[in-house]
Amino acid sequence: MSYLPCITNEIDDVRSCIVNGEHASNCDGQEWQYDREAECSYPTANECKGCLPAPAEHGVLCYTCYEKTRDALKLALDMITHLRSVERAQQLDKNGVRAAATWILPVPNTWRMADELIMLLGHPAPGFPSDATVFEIDAITERYLDLIDVDSWVSRGADAEDAVHFFRTMQHALAQHPFADVDHPVQNVRCWECRQLSLVWKPPLEFDGPIHIVCSTPECGFVVDPTLYAILAASQLDKVTSAIRETKAAELAEARAARAIVKRRIKAETKAREKAAKEAAAVAALGAA
Repeated sequence: MSYLPCITNEIDDVRSCIVNGEHASNCDGQEWQYDREAECSYPTANECKGCLPAPAEHGVLCYTCYEKTRDALKLALDMITHLRSVERAQQLDKNGVRAAATWILPVPNTWRMADELIMLLGHPAPGFPSDATVFEIDAITERYLDLIDVDSWVSRGADAEDAVHFFRTMQHALAQHPFADVDHPVQNVRCWECRQLSLVWKPPLEFDGPIHIVCSTPECGFVVDPTLYAILAASQLDKVTSAIRETKAAELAEARAARAIVKRRIKAETKAREKAAKEAAAVAALGAA
């Protein structure tokens, strides 16, 4: 029995929605992974735990994607307005990766993300006017949200792809720029005093107040000012990027090795079939003689 799969199974840069524990008819027992740089999929050494595409239940989206789209639309007005209200995003905490200690984006990432969200809702490129006020942003967003009928939006292929990218971008926005900031550990940046990975990012106690970065080690308790933190974060750039390069090189080498194994297997099977065909032809010729 055939059915229409969720459209995420046709979008290369999105993880496909599957039914866990169920396998497609062409499953070879191995888990496959998509490589964005090579723009192809390759088998991994992991066992496949399920690859049957989830069925489309609402338009061309599965139930989960449909619910995520509805939830994202409910939060869209507040999130887009929130993103545009942040004129200079807190971009020091980037897992220790920055271009330079004094690097500042000419356009905040928050604004870029807001533009991407409103364009997915149908606004023409390049998005919001750069001089739009928060009140204008709110009015524009509300107007485009009023035009969205979720059931019609997810019933067509191209629009459904926009819906998928929309709720995924909303998930990233909620994770990176929450409405209320909370204490969270700083990644990959060591304390200036105790050299431990124990720094904690503390949000302002009042509106437009200072941000505190404090070492959580009881014996230390060092407070890092933003300038020193910028220097510490920048110093980690070479270490982090080199580690990323090594990891990526190892992954690509593994992918090439896996593809080579598949090619050799296919070549051997092809030769075996050709040999069997020749032997059968020879037997048939002898029988005819």
